[in-house]
Amino acid sequence: MKNRGGVSIKIAVMTMKGGQAKTTLAINLASRIAKARREVLLIDSDIQANVTTTFKRDHHCNLANVILGRVSNFEFIELERHLSFFPSGGEAMVEASSYLSQTRFKDALFKNLLSSINHKIVIIDTAPSWSDVSRNILMYVDYVIVPVVTDYLGFSGCDQIMSYIDEFKESKLGQCKAEVLGIAITRSQPRTNLSQTITEGLRERWSNLLFKRVIEESVSIQEAPAFQQNIFDYRKGRTRGAEMYDQLCKEIMRRIIERQKDSL
Repeated sequence: MKNRGGVSIKIAVMTMKGGQAKTTLAINLASRIAKARREVLLIDSDIQANVTTTFKRDHHCNLANVILGRVSNFEFIELERHLSFFPSGGEAMVEASSYLSQTRFKDALFKNLLSSINHKIVIIDTAPSWSDVSRNILMYVDYVIVPVVTDYLGFSGCDQIMSYIDEFKESKLGQCKAEVLGIAITRSQPRTNLSQTITEGLRERWSNLLFKRVIEESVSIQEAPAFQQNIFDYRKGRTRGAEMYDQLCKEIMRRIIERQKDSL
């Protein structure tokens, strides 16, 4: 996966509902791309700081303190070769969000602050809400991936975030360039009638966006964070969960390549 002219490819994993395996997708996508020898920066922008909690790594140089002007130089935490991490600052993101709502730069501050980041791929784990931080992230990224669990609330959350993104882009009159790259089913129980019904509803509603690889319920996917590992390192990647995520991540990377070719 190449990026034009050395410019970063920026991706947000975004949803309106908690429990959609958003952080799991962000961590595993970042890890899989890093294993393909691309320089990846994983940014945690969530007040819950789930990525920070997973890896038990934190730093004074975090997103909240950058937004609030408390630090001027970026310092990233190295998680593994080719993969760096930038923590959110946890509860300090409340103050940062309030500041964003009051600044005269409004939706563009995030983009301006992070303009010097030169990693090949930037992946942002967002909060499961719609806020000034969400809008700033949309102004910054190129693509959005929406994770969804195959239950009623998951479908509803997917519908909400898709509507919010469309409305925000329309309100910015072409200034927001972010595109929805796709919708990823991140947890499914394919044998149940409800899961089958929701999956079919997603296909009917967003057939051109839904990724084909469905992530089914897996013990290994649930266990990996407890060991501070991504799914590819957990049990040396010899799990059904790693196989499914490998296929999904490859499909995501192929779609990015296709979108980039279409934009030339």
